[in-house]
Amino acid sequence: MAMTVRKNKETFAEPVPAHWAGKDALQSHVLNVLSLMFPDGEAFFIRSVKHFADRVTDPKMQADIKAFVGQEMQHSMAHERFNAAVAKNIGKMDWFMWLFTVPTFAWLEPLARNIGLNKFALAITAAAENMTAGFAQSLFAPGEAEKILREDVRELYLWHAAEEMEHRDLAYDLYQQVGGDYATRMAGMAFAYVIIAAYVLVGTSYLVLSDQNFPWQELPQQLVDLFTRKNALGRVFFEGMLDYLRPDFHPSQHPMHPEALAYLETLAS
Repeated sequence: MAMTVRKNKETFAEPVPAHWAGKDALQSHVLNVLSLMFPDGEAFFIRSVKHFADRVTDPKMQADIKAFVGQEMQHSMAHERFNAAVAKNIGKMDWFMWLFTVPTFAWLEPLARNIGLNKFALAITAAAENMTAGFAQSLFAPGEAEKILREDVRELYLWHAAEEMEHRDLAYDLYQQVGGDYATRMAGMAFAYVIIAAYVLVGTSYLVLSDQNFPWQELPQQLVDLFTRKNALGRVFFEGMLDYLRPDFHPSQHPMHPEALAYLETLAS
């Protein structure tokens, strides 16, 4: 199946509840924070890939880069709509968005590019794409998507997850094609995983502490579940990181989930 740009047209006319990811309030807030980070993060991925696009001569990879850019743009727009809908229940996070975007993309990124660290930026993108593809794979595990009771939110995440798996090889293959080495790949992974984890910790802590309806009696078990339950975000985060450490790693070693393939076929029809 050729990589394709698809649109998610959910408008989230009704406000999205803060605890939308099943009964797990903590995981809902983790996902709320990640969703806030998606638009600017994916814009960074686009810049990192496009910087090396003129070095690509293979027609298929050229087409895949265009599709990657289109998919990430659509993801950004859809999550901006979702973020506006959930903000009505979690409150405005302008301070968090400043903290995330200004130091990272207004200060650090231009400095790095000015001193020629574009390959490092692509290594960050490849690692982050592997992380999000792992999250995406877990959503298609039996019983996971059904925990999202709101149909429009479930469709957003299924669509986004399926496309993350569809293009998970692109940044990694491009990184290898432009001569990326293992040491830089590891440095990019360290930066991506540390900075994403740090921002998720800060944002989630704020949302939990400011949530008047948070089930505090369930927090200890939800914390344990986040890092131990199969397909939970924390466990997937660390499993993906360990997998990425292997010198012979490649994203294609983890085939796309058959349910995700079936979902994309459904969208095509």
